[in-house]
Amino acid sequence: MTTTAKLRIALIVLVCLGVFYTSFRHIVAVAMAHGNTADVALFYPVSIDAVIMISALTLVVRNGVPKAARFWARFGRVFGFVATIYANVAHSGYASTDAVLVNLIPAVALICTVELLIHSARGTSASRRQATAKPAKPATRKSPARKLRAV
Repeated sequence: MTTTAKLRIALIVLVCLGVFYTSFRHIVAVAMAHGNTADVALFYPVSIDAVIMISALTLVVRNGVPKAARFWARFGRVFGFVATIYANVAHSGYASTDAVLVNLIPAVALICTVELLIHSARGTSASRRQATAKPAKPATRKSPARKLRAV
């Protein structure tokens, strides 16, 4: 993996963590506003945003993941997307269009960064072929001196 690719993935992870934190706070606030205690409300982001992350990591793995696990990873990702959008928008209190849009930003940013992380980690088909290709054998040339001795 090139230095540029490593840097890109590191930046995606950094942004993803920041957006996850903001979304985490929004989800906890919504859960507490609807009657959950603080200790219970802390599990809501885990059951929403963390499911997105776990599903993404499951989909990144190329080998050893059964089809059923891939299905549930896709389902978990979609569930997480819908739930995080809803919870972040609900945090706005629907006070105004601006409030809704501002509170929607963390959810959309989380979705975008997770998708970028998945596709960056997978790489392109050409980079996967290059990573798994066997190194070519060096060409063996006979020196002119060897040719003369053979004659």
